Amino acid sequence: MSVQSDDFLKIPNQPDQAPDGAQPESADDLDKVRAELAEIEQKADEYLRLAQRTQADFINYRRRVDEERAQQARDASVNFLQRLLPILDDFERAFANAAPEDLESSWAKGVQLVERNLRGLLAAEDVQRIPAEGAEFDPREHEAVGSQPSGDVPEGHVLHVARQGYRKGDRVIRPAQVIVASRPQ
Repeated sequence: MSVQSDDFLKIPNQPDQAPDGAQPESADDLDKVRAELAEIEQKADEYLRLAQRTQADFINYRRRVDEERAQQARDASVNFLQRLLPILDDFERAFANAAPEDLESSWAKGVQLVERNLRGLLAAEDVQRIPAEGAEFDPREHEAVGSQPSGDVPEGHVLHVARQGYRKGDRVIRPAQVIVASRPQ
């Protein structure tokens, strides 16, 4: 804010009167009043800039805190899902090692229902199995736990899945543990 004319300091019908109503005694007093006014305007501008910077800093702080909270919620969700996956693995191992007649019992059907409910819960959370069998080895999605010579599967492709991997959206929750095909000897 700047003063561009002396009109600001004058009150109509009272020339050369100071803003507080006192008559300035000389031109030096008028210059002193103008200097004080310029100093006050400079401080007001400085305080305005400081308030604007503080407001911008606060807005940035709130945005950063909101982003951190959202990230913590996503991390907590992924952590919980990682703790559920071994239970799903146990169901798969139990069904793979059960005798066919055992799977027909009402008790086994109840256990299968629990497993389907768990899979439904994971699907509702957008958790998908990482396709691995026969796929080209990708260290972002697969964890190689060994290699084995194979004439059927190309070298560098997944020969066998030791443990299923899962992702939530684009984020890998747990990489698939795989055996990678190597060149036959």
